[in-house]
Amino acid sequence: MTENNLILSDQIAGYPHPKVTETLFGHDFSEQEFINCYKSGKLHHGWLITGPKGIGKATLAWRMAKFLLTQPINNIQTNGFFDISDGNKNIELAEHLKSTITARIMAESEPRLAVLRKSFDEKRKIFRSNIRVDEVRHLNNFFSLSVSDGGGRVAIIDCADDLNINAANALLKTLEEPPKNTVFLIISHNPQSLLPTIKSRCRELRLRNLTESDLINALRQINLSVPENEGATYSLLAAGSVGNSIRLLEHDGAGLYRTILSFLNQLPNLNGFELEKFVGTFTGTKNRSRLELVIELLNTVIARISKAGITGHNSAEIILEYEKEIFEKLCPTPAIAWKWAELAQTQSENLKHGLAVNLDPGPLILDTFFRIEDCAKTVR
Repeated sequence: MTENNLILSDQIAGYPHPKVTETLFGHDFSEQEFINCYKSGKLHHGWLITGPKGIGKATLAWRMAKFLLTQPINNIQTNGFFDISDGNKNIELAEHLKSTITARIMAESEPRLAVLRKSFDEKRKIFRSNIRVDEVRHLNNFFSLSVSDGGGRVAIIDCADDLNINAANALLKTLEEPPKNTVFLIISHNPQSLLPTIKSRCRELRLRNLTESDLINALRQINLSVPENEGATYSLLAAGSVGNSIRLLEHDGAGLYRTILSFLNQLPNLNGFELEKFVGTFTGTKNRSRLELVIELLNTVIARISKAGITGHNSAEIILEYEKEIFEKLCPTPAIAWKWAELAQTQSENLKHGLAVNLDPGPLILDTFFRIEDCAKTVR
């Protein structure tokens, strides 16, 4: 098996790649910011597209690439990338989504487009854990090649968070001395982890979490629907992310969250037998993704307990009606909220480390519940 007959590393298995997504929901403001910059004739060479994972950053990057690469050649001036005449300023990204050039872009055969993502390791039959410096050097080779029909180039990096330190430094060097008529579209889920010098050489487009209605529309576009009357539940649990929503819908995330709350309602004394029975219902490699979702939901609920205690239970967003009662019992004052906040931080790091070194998620879940129990017993 090769990368070509598997999914791509920047794609969710079983769902369309962002490059073929027709409609982008919830980010009109960011699109317009880019268009306004284009209209001004002063298009920045580096765009850092940031925001939580799964909210449409890659879809926006591919729309921007399609737009730029389908502009008429005579709109390109020597003093910048793609410039436009005064008579061609009524433009939108969607106007240029269907053309022969766009078809080449989606096939990744357009000679003026380069895509940098985690590559496939043929020996191990998995995607590599990061983007290596050699792959950034290949990108530089792309810039050195002439383009037969002229025009500018676009490079999509999805995502910059995956660059190892040597690759990040190599990209920085290219951004410091950008090739002529080239635009970099750099995606980042966690821009705080990037080299400050990379960020300083880019213009940031900060995308926001999708609203409930935008999230539901985005899911419909990929033939997914949220159960009736569960829109708010999935929107809050997914934090406005399509990617998160897919995982939640695949594994009945709302049902799992209700089960977690039912255990929290037992506090300060958990029923260990029931808890072990719950974890034991989905052990084994086939259920690992479901177990990992439980771990993420545990992180979510601990953070929500802390947030509700700090901000006030009346102002907190409540997913389920009885959630407020449970949170008030576990975290009645802001002072206690800081204990939950500390647990949220330490346990999140412990769980990430456990999954990173491939520990069995079952014991990790049990350990988290017991730590929650210990914290609950400090409440007076």
